[in-house]
Amino acid sequence: MAQDFFDTLGIRRDIFEGYLENYFDQVKLPKSEAVTELKKAMEYSLLKGGKRFRPLLCILVSEAFGVNPNQVLPWAAAIEMVHTYSLIHDDLPCMDNDDVRRGEPTNHKAFGEATALLAGDALLSEAFTHIAKSYDVDPQMGLQLVRLLGEASGLIGMVGGQAIDLRSKKAVLRVQDLNFMHSMKTGALIRVCVEGSAVACGLPKHKVELAREFGAHLGMAFQLKDDLLDSTREKIEAGSFPSLIGIDETTEYLDDVTDNAVEVLAEIGIKQGLLVDLVKFNQNREV
Repeated sequence: MAQDFFDTLGIRRDIFEGYLENYFDQVKLPKSEAVTELKKAMEYSLLKGGKRFRPLLCILVSEAFGVNPNQVLPWAAAIEMVHTYSLIHDDLPCMDNDDVRRGEPTNHKAFGEATALLAGDALLSEAFTHIAKSYDVDPQMGLQLVRLLGEASGLIGMVGGQAIDLRSKKAVLRVQDLNFMHSMKTGALIRVCVEGSAVACGLPKHKVELAREFGAHLGMAFQLKDDLLDSTREKIEAGSFPSLIGIDETTEYLDDVTDNAVEVLAEIGIKQGLLVDLVKFNQNREV
């Protein structure tokens, strides 16, 4: 079923990959070997693929509301730039100190720590530049999207959640602590995929609010599934939901959160289709 689902999304993935590649092909660089190398480092991580869960989520939201996906492609690209920057920085020796990402050397192993740091910085900046340029025909929408992404990726979102995670390694965690941390670290960027896509689609305020609620449930479900995939009954990952409440209760928690996400979709008026399938896919995915 998982492979069938990904096959269904294949065309959408190809469209998104083509959009990203075309975007960087059109970036006009100054005549500088250093800047050219920096662009290569950015592309090295950004164009590597991966699940593309976040941009595909943006596209499926637009389709669920009957809006041309082209309307959300710039937003999806900006989200993926922010996500990629966070991965580059997470892999650095001062953070998780990882040598391999998606089967390839991490950015700092391929380009050096300084260039990797700058590649992440540049991707973050480029994300906001791209939003501003892409939605300039509707400045109010563009401003709202910039605000949403800034909140989700910054102090009260992903980066703040990462700070909590770093400190939590020296503390005794409770379930409510994990909920809070992951709602910021992982959940915020997934939540804002849905909320921002609803804004980009021009939906009324009450539907945008419901989209945000759905995104929050999906973000937590995504983290719970990741925790389950990273643990087995023989070896439980430290600091995960299974380490605090066990694999069976984590699975029940995932089922409850998944049901909540589907219920909110139904409240919006979406009771079937690929967006519902994506929620179910996350619940049952194996990677």
